[in-house]
Amino acid sequence: MMLRSLVVGRFALNEETVVRIHAEQQMSIILVILVAYLCGSIPFGKIVSSFKGVNILKNGSGNIGFANSLRTMGWVPALIVLAGDIIKGYLPVILTRNNMLVAIAVLLGSIFSPWLKFKGGKGVATTLGISLALSPLIALIGIFVWLIITLVFKKTSLASLITIALLPVLSLFLNKQFFLLYLLILIIVLFTHRRNIKNLINGTEVKTF
Repeated sequence: MMLRSLVVGRFALNEETVVRIHAEQQMSIILVILVAYLCGSIPFGKIVSSFKGVNILKNGSGNIGFANSLRTMGWVPALIVLAGDIIKGYLPVILTRNNMLVAIAVLLGSIFSPWLKFKGGKGVATTLGISLALSPLIALIGIFVWLIITLVFKKTSLASLITIALLPVLSLFLNKQFFLLYLLILIIVLFTHRRNIKNLINGTEVKTF
């Protein structure tokens, strides 16, 4: 009888331990996703423009990304913004061993930054950082395509849309496990570029340089 009580007690204790560990793991995952979101929300365009004495939110298109940084501040500040946006996409994903929830959290943070009243960039540079962590080959092909289209047409919005649309296609051939993630990223980026798409169709999209 005593032996049975010990077995039952040990089973109950083990069950409680499993539940506690599971709860702690869930909390850890939520915390990691929140940190990734906050990392993605760092508005490098706004920070760099503040040092330059420019309010990027009230100049050019009002966007804090690379293209508007280039228009309003020049090449060097714009490249700093680009590097910051890429790094904030890369680090959280690579540190969590390509966690796809973290990738989406970082991207959403870059687009809906709490520091800018839940406004932000369009997510392209951050997607590049995410892709460098997930699949460097896909990212490098994407960079090459983006550069060619940008240099030919001088419209980063067009280059960005084509490049992001290419990522899920490339993943089918090079890394199928990320296909759905890239597809979701494409949908998000199409949303952030909805005005650019309209301008491209109407022929009124402004050249970046």
